[in-house]
Amino acid sequence: MAVIVFATVSLLVLFSCAHTTRQAGHTLSHDGLERRYILYQPAFKTGHSDAWPLLMVLHGGGGTSRGMLRLTKGRFNELADRDGFFVVYPQGIDKSWNDGRPDKISGAHRKGIDDVGFLRALIDHLIVRYPIDSKRIFVTGISNGGLMSYQLSCSLPGKIRAIAPVTAQIPVATAPLCGFESEVSLAVFNGTEDPLVPYNGGEITVFGRKRGAVLSTDETIRIWRRKNRCSSEPLITEIPDIAADETRVTKIEYSRCKNESKVVLYRIEGGGHTWPDGRQYLPVRRIGRTTRDINGCDEIWQFFRNLQ
Repeated sequence: MAVIVFATVSLLVLFSCAHTTRQAGHTLSHDGLERRYILYQPAFKTGHSDAWPLLMVLHGGGGTSRGMLRLTKGRFNELADRDGFFVVYPQGIDKSWNDGRPDKISGAHRKGIDDVGFLRALIDHLIVRYPIDSKRIFVTGISNGGLMSYQLSCSLPGKIRAIAPVTAQIPVATAPLCGFESEVSLAVFNGTEDPLVPYNGGEITVFGRKRGAVLSTDETIRIWRRKNRCSSEPLITEIPDIAADETRVTKIEYSRCKNESKVVLYRIEGGGHTWPDGRQYLPVRRIGRTTRDINGCDEIWQFFRNLQ
């Protein structure tokens, strides 16, 4: 027992002394490529567990890891300091992720980049180097990053505890991977007026170009309910309409699932291809409206936190 305590204390001392900059860019070699990522380390607080959760945040197509910090207004980092968890923002090749779609435009797809392998290696690398709990690995992302979160969790169900895709459903090409039982919890944040990734399924269309098909939001939820053997009727909550932004949010939650996993849909009526309460990165006529009735970062972290 004394050996275990000594090892833990030594690790925490090494962690607190060796890393003076709590947000920094890093590289990791994988599959012959130097892959980049930003890691945010929470402010150490006594009384926290010795092994902390890891939240992976994936940018959308055409985006960057730093762009995700701007889109989310740095809120995940603030929550990390408050509650104690690591946040990693990986960078995709050519600003894209190979999420399994037959997309001939995306660089990651055209080049056959093994992003599942890279993200798995990144998780393993961080677990070895920092006091991270391997049973509390969470993934969120927007658009291409959200699609990648499905691909990652369906490929590595034993490694990922839960995912929270934003403006994304299961890609049709990924669906066969997602047909097996799992205990990966899911929270989806989708706008009914998304002009790029259609809420009711079909072809993703970006600037008039087809980018692969996705299932409908309802079918995505049905698949995940079957995967997690959810048996109850949903708890439906109408979120107070506190902002004059022409959106309304309904939370639909299935909580009686295998091994206390959960499946939740935040249906954003009138919402677009946007991050809830995030930066309106393009005009409404291009990507639709951003709801201000909920904060996506707060809701996502609360969902993950309640699973711990």
